[in-house]
Amino acid sequence: MAESVVLALDVGTSGVKAVACDAAGRPSMSRQRNYGLNTPSAGWVEQDLDEIMAASVGVLRDLVDGGVEPGSVAAIGVTAQMFNIVAADERGRPLAPMLSWLDQRAAPQAAAFARECPPDEQYRRFGAVITAKDILPRIFWLREAWPEVWQKTTFLLDCKEAVVAALTGAVVTDAAGASAFRLLDPTSRDWDPARAEIAGVPIDRLPPVRRATDLAGRLRDEIAHLTGLPAGTPVAVGAGDVAASQVGSGAVEVGDVHLSLGTAVYFGITVDRPVPDPSRRLGVIGHADPAHWILWLEIATGGAALAWLMRTLEGSAVEHSDLDEMVEAAAADMDGLMFAPWLSGERVPLFDDRLRGAFVGLSLRHRRGHLIRAVMEGVACQIRWAWEYGLAFGIPIGTIRAVGGGGIGRAWTSIIADTIGLPLEVVADAPIAGARGAAACALVGSGLAPDLATVARTTRVARTVEPDPQRRSRGDERFDRFQRLHAALAPLFAGG
Repeated sequence: MAESVVLALDVGTSGVKAVACDAAGRPSMSRQRNYGLNTPSAGWVEQDLDEIMAASVGVLRDLVDGGVEPGSVAAIGVTAQMFNIVAADERGRPLAPMLSWLDQRAAPQAAAFARECPPDEQYRRFGAVITAKDILPRIFWLREAWPEVWQKTTFLLDCKEAVVAALTGAVVTDAAGASAFRLLDPTSRDWDPARAEIAGVPIDRLPPVRRATDLAGRLRDEIAHLTGLPAGTPVAVGAGDVAASQVGSGAVEVGDVHLSLGTAVYFGITVDRPVPDPSRRLGVIGHADPAHWILWLEIATGGAALAWLMRTLEGSAVEHSDLDEMVEAAAADMDGLMFAPWLSGERVPLFDDRLRGAFVGLSLRHRRGHLIRAVMEGVACQIRWAWEYGLAFGIPIGTIRAVGGGGIGRAWTSIIADTIGLPLEVVADAPIAGARGAAACALVGSGLAPDLATVARTTRVARTVEPDPQRRSRGDERFDRFQRLHAALAPLFAGG
């Protein structure tokens, strides 16, 4: 009889990965399918849940066709992109397209809410200042702009919750997912009626909150038929991508950090309580482990900035190794070229949705390699700025684990380490760290592992990137110029 395995889905912005892991959480096989974003209007970004589910079902089937024995699957775990909103019926089925975390249509609603409930009051009542990139303004927009959808809405879900509902028919969330709504009581780890009332969100439209390691339900017959898996296969509640990557990277002790280099870039710092922000802006989010929380420091455009540039430079698709060589060759020849990475506004520490990006210092002699390096250096500077904001919380910092796929090559990790002046431990199988976190939830939920920390400790470090003292000095100079670049550019967009 085949040894037990769990399967994990990581539902991202541009595609979904499915990973098979053994009882220790070690990956043995992975498959991926891609899908796209819809931009029906300026600032609008939507995704089709039917397309996402077709890809998700497809990658599970790919694992079975690739050799996973269906009868050996003990459970399925799910993680997904966060800060989206899905209007769903009583079974969790979408009634309209999912409003993506990249969507900016709710900026007027965020501004109106700020007039009614000023930022300092928001922080006091909700534990964070609400921006147009948060879920609440998207709910306000949905209620105002799509009243016919709002009237039919039974549940307000994020992406992971909608996927779990499609797999099982069960509507449920976890503390990390609920905390993204900013309506969670940090003490009870359940919905806070007072916060929901202030926001005007009916609390009965929010899904029940369970532990990430609980079982949400079992695989529906229809999904089982399409995937080749047994009907009734348990499906864990799971956790969103930030919390799942925190576990999958092995950054589970208080003060441990993971740096996710994906479409967006963010730090996740494990904390044992909801630490207050000295600047009274940023709130923690939930962890997959109920004993912990995550200080989440997001940079809005990370790997997406590099992907944008490569798409823009026609015919520029290159392998990581070639990219590294090109970027390293440009290092001594940048001639002051800089990139402001604010292609969709910025979160930490600028909290400004109006900002936009720019190349500054272009000359006739600059080539593709210079532009690519400028993007990497610009994002690295924004990473440092966010990191310094996080240090003000006073949390003793442990190791920094690097995961993700967008910037995990040699050149960019070296630039980041030099810019922040700290070593990065690049995790083995870095692009599937989130899936490993989802697998950990499934392992605990199925009884194959005692707790998440046990699975997290099996994470291997592939390499450590040490900062170079000489390059660090140049990085300090570049960071100073970067901050002055922001001071110069920000007024250009202040009027909207």
